Amino acid sequence: MAASDHAVAQGKPSFDCAKAASVAEKAICADPVLAQADADVAKNYTALLKRLDAHAGKALRDDQSDFIAYRDQIAGFNESSPKNQQTFDLGEFLRDRATFLSGIRKPPDAGLIGTWSSVRGSVDIKAVGGGKVEISEDVVSNPVSGSGSCEIDGPVEERNTLRLVDRAVDNDNPTGFVFTFRRDGDALVVEQSGAGKDGRSEPLSCGANGHADGTFFLSEKQ
Repeated sequence: MAASDHAVAQGKPSFDCAKAASVAEKAICADPVLAQADADVAKNYTALLKRLDAHAGKALRDDQSDFIAYRDQIAGFNESSPKNQQTFDLGEFLRDRATFLSGIRKPPDAGLIGTWSSVRGSVDIKAVGGGKVEISEDVVSNPVSGSGSCEIDGPVEERNTLRLVDRAVDNDNPTGFVFTFRRDGDALVVEQSGAGKDGRSEPLSCGANGHADGTFFLSEKQ
């Protein structure tokens, strides 16, 4: 598996090209620029695993597995298209991942304030005074297609676990969905609960097949 836990040599991908199986792995082996980008992802991923606690480390492994699935999806889309006609840039996707991993910090405390990120998007939590914080979450179910987007925001009481009620834009009535934000070790966990009113399967804050659940890692401490 590319971008794995294994140490990588400079300029070489993070896996044995003789055993390359997926379209993405074969594309990486055929292009030195992609090989270097893959090596950077693996190096930063391995270093980050050593910094985070066990809870966040498990979540990061899951996040990396999702990243690899999306990487393979991009390579599959590109496989039958000439390079100048490809919609997705595999190299950019790899480089962005390397940058993302290098920017994750180990939280200095047990607080929720900061910007938290994952392969699916980010959650921003800011103190706004008066015992309240402002939450803004912007995620997608699939970052390759952009499908299943969720844009959630609003002020809540500052507590160890934050609770944000999904509301209709036109009348501010609750939709039946609730989002909670809590720490699990070095990670931030977002959970979506409840059942939608009027037969809705997603919160009004989300598009079709969208969901706010996920685990995020500190990328900026405010």
